[in-house]
Amino acid sequence: MKQHLAALNGISSRFEYKRRKHVFDISLEPLRDSNGSILGCIGMALDITERKKTEEEIRHQATHDGLTGLVNYREFYGSLEKEVCRAERSHHPFGLLLLDLDDLKGINDRLGHLAGNRALRRLARVMKENCRASDVAARYGGDEFAILLIDADAERVQQIAQRIANRLSEQPDEPRLSVSIGSAIYPADGQSPQDLLEAADRRLYRNKKSLRWHTAQAH
Repeated sequence: MKQHLAALNGISSRFEYKRRKHVFDISLEPLRDSNGSILGCIGMALDITERKKTEEEIRHQATHDGLTGLVNYREFYGSLEKEVCRAERSHHPFGLLLLDLDDLKGINDRLGHLAGNRALRRLARVMKENCRASDVAARYGGDEFAILLIDADAERVQQIAQRIANRLSEQPDEPRLSVSIGSAIYPADGQSPQDLLEAADRRLYRNKKSLRWHTAQAH
């Protein structure tokens, strides 16, 4: 109605209109007589549903990891930059987790790369199950993953980290999986994306080193 009224006042417009499962590209403009007086409006609608689906598929492939379905590093880093800017204005904390699937190389060597891929997908599922819709879960690269936890304080960040570790270790599937996790909180651990990633990475490395030490002691 808004665009129709604009056309009746001499203003042309072009917009997308969604109805049920279809998307239309609609153009509306004034309908004038030979003297230039507006008699009404005239429009044209083009069904662009398939084009929109293709565009969305292309965008999804460009921003998501094909194996796990999580967002990729570039998309994750962009989301982190936006959240830093938002937090600067709102003064709300948020959290960051870096996760490393333990012994992926060993799984690949013992059981093959298909088993390694299944292990990566298992971790991805656990991450998604323990994230809110507003959070961003990503495959950072190889056996490395990350989660951006929106509006989360230190307590919630640790709860999510512990929950993911517990859910993964409780799975009956073979091989048994474990994950090393490092965390960072804005602004306590940094006020830029790079500072936060470095803080989380340092804690991840310490946890990984501690796991190796305990494993060596056990043997």
